[in-house]
Amino acid sequence: MKTGGLISYVKELVYLMRFMNRRRKTKYYIGLSVTAITQSLFLVSFSFVVESLVTFAESRDTSLLFKAFYILGGALLLENVVSPWFTYMYQRSVEFTVLEIRERLYHKVCRLRAKYLEQTHNGDLLSRVNNDVTTVETTYSTIYFVMLTQIIFSIGSIVAMLSVHWQFACASLTILLLSFSISIRFVRQIRKLYEQSLQGLANMTGKFLDFIGGIQLVKLFQIRPIYAQYRGLNEQVAQIAAQTAKKSGMLAAVNHFVSYVTFCGIIVVGSLLYAYGLIGMGSVAALAVLQINLTHAIMNFGTVLSLAQNSLAGAHRVQEILEEEEEPERLGSPVSELVSEAMVEFRDVEFSYQADKRVLHKLSLQVYKGQVAAIVGASGSGKSTLIKLLLGFYPIDRGEILLQGKPFGHYTLEEIRGQIAYVPQDAFLFSGTIEDNIRYGNPQATTEEVMEAAKAAYAHHFIQELPERYNTQVGERGASLSGGQRQRIAIARAILKNAPILLLDEATSALDNESEYWVQRALNELMKGRTTILIAHRLSTVEKADFITVMNQGTIVEQGTHQNLLEREGHYARLYG
Repeated sequence: MKTGGLISYVKELVYLMRFMNRRRKTKYYIGLSVTAITQSLFLVSFSFVVESLVTFAESRDTSLLFKAFYILGGALLLENVVSPWFTYMYQRSVEFTVLEIRERLYHKVCRLRAKYLEQTHNGDLLSRVNNDVTTVETTYSTIYFVMLTQIIFSIGSIVAMLSVHWQFACASLTILLLSFSISIRFVRQIRKLYEQSLQGLANMTGKFLDFIGGIQLVKLFQIRPIYAQYRGLNEQVAQIAAQTAKKSGMLAAVNHFVSYVTFCGIIVVGSLLYAYGLIGMGSVAALAVLQINLTHAIMNFGTVLSLAQNSLAGAHRVQEILEEEEEPERLGSPVSELVSEAMVEFRDVEFSYQADKRVLHKLSLQVYKGQVAAIVGASGSGKSTLIKLLLGFYPIDRGEILLQGKPFGHYTLEEIRGQIAYVPQDAFLFSGTIEDNIRYGNPQATTEEVMEAAKAAYAHHFIQELPERYNTQVGERGASLSGGQRQRIAIARAILKNAPILLLDEATSALDNESEYWVQRALNELMKGRTTILIAHRLSTVEKADFITVMNQGTIVEQGTHQNLLEREGHYARLYG
């Protein structure tokens, strides 16, 4: 590895400390440094213990024996009494830092733009939050400590060797530096392999989530390609792991060879010098102990630096998320003078997901307070896009959206979404109890208010029949409940939110007749006193709407009541027929 590359990696290791706040960083540095110093002193002092004991064996000078005991006692005191407190100090800083990183990632994901979330697989996000953060934790708790300990120990050992016999020490260090330059060449290659491994694990996680999410379809249709794809990704990760193991094995082989050669060399040369009376046997023994430990420290530094590449790759992937563009606080300028009497209005709105493909063309729509407006059209006509724009998931290209008479720019995104309750086609429930899922509509609601919302949604009856009633666990994504039950809980959640505007994305299209009956009654209750925009796939659900808007290829082609539109025998009549 070139010097520039090594400096670059050191800078990355330093950069990782930006995840830690200043107060915690100070405690981390103190705890890490003191622990590394005490362990290094213990290792270096052991060579002087050996020197004193060997010299005592030659001279029978009891003062040397006491000297060895004093050095050993002091080293043990530092290692076993002082060091644990500082170890706790830096490890505690690590745990709270990792906690903060995960919280930052959670809040970041909540603020990410819808476009990024739609284009990024959940498995990749999950891998970054779990696997990659774990690699960062390993760096803080282990790799930094090992690297600092090896650096301090190496410096201490070099000073000790120079104090014992500086000529011999210089010769030994020359050999070690040459060996270190060889082993460090493996680091860059291992970094690339770790990056590939992390991405492979992310892809595997995503594929496994797909598999679990569609396990019933996999069984029903015997979709063997899903398994084949997962197996292929697994094999890729295994191959990368094998290449990493090969490089690591080569690095370990170099380290062991250098360790063996240098240790044998110091024994042979030291024995010759002792034979000619140029050095004492105690000094030879001390130099041998220092040399073998120093060899391992310097050689292992290359190994640890290669392991750090996994953490650096993980930290880079974490940083990518943290630096990703967030949703703006507002969509548009708050100084617009536009006003409207409508509760919801689209004025000449144009929008495109991609620059060269327009989805909405100069679309204008007004929905007044208390009205039920239905939006129908063929698949791809832009119905769902309207919902996304009204919820603030995407900024429009041109035009204006007004809410309660004011442009979007007068509100923050939080304020916009606070005025809207949304019931999708496939109701999503979080793992937890039924009561928890209803209360998400209003976290401050009392138990009585939760039950009233459930009654209004015609959910209270079936909840009371469950073994644990409102404390019943719904399972992952509400898997323990039927589709109709999930939908009514979602409606109860919307009722509890008590927002003035209601968005319904055909909440009954996937239900059987009995479930549809109860869900429709719940929806009728929910729509009372609210302005409702209903996205319809089954036109039988929109017949009672105050007016129906027919969309085709991003434009409004017809508007009117159910009966009027049928009489025109246009787009709506063809869709209805």
